[in-house]
Amino acid sequence: MSDKKAEMVNSRFIPVKVDEEVKVGDMMINPMTISHDANEPCGYTIHIKDKKIGVATDLGCYDDYTVNRLSGCDALLLEANHDIRMLQTGPYPYQLKARILGDKGHLCNEKSGELLSRLINNKLQGVFLGHLSKENNLPELAYEAVRVELQMNESLKFNNGFPIMVADRSAISTVLEF
Repeated sequence: MSDKKAEMVNSRFIPVKVDEEVKVGDMMINPMTISHDANEPCGYTIHIKDKKIGVATDLGCYDDYTVNRLSGCDALLLEANHDIRMLQTGPYPYQLKARILGDKGHLCNEKSGELLSRLINNKLQGVFLGHLSKENNLPELAYEAVRVELQMNESLKFNNGFPIMVADRSAISTVLEF
């Protein structure tokens, strides 16, 4: 074992495996499998006392497993990576566009809204849209596309309302307290 690796093993490095809970202080961290073209990509849910936070970016697609793992969250960070038209007409080469649009790529704004519509619950206090493409999205487009998807979904009537915020890539986001 190299000195650097031994140093990590003996420090605060905690190996993470999907579907295996990890306790860190008073947090229970639950890694989950996601669909992306990386080596063992994962999203997370984090439980602190009776609160649950979900983090899911780099999703090429989602399925019932993803929905089940993210269900019941008090707060979410969801990928809204690209606007499909901006991506299709933008400067990226065809192969990169195909990769981003594929099942192991990234969620477009509308798919993010569809996923969120399946995750709405009465506990939900706020949602951050994140991992927006610098070249193929705009915060206003992401927000509006997600809002429209939610507006079209009947499950919204079961929620008292929650803020949807777009995470800024170059500034600290609003703090969500609950």
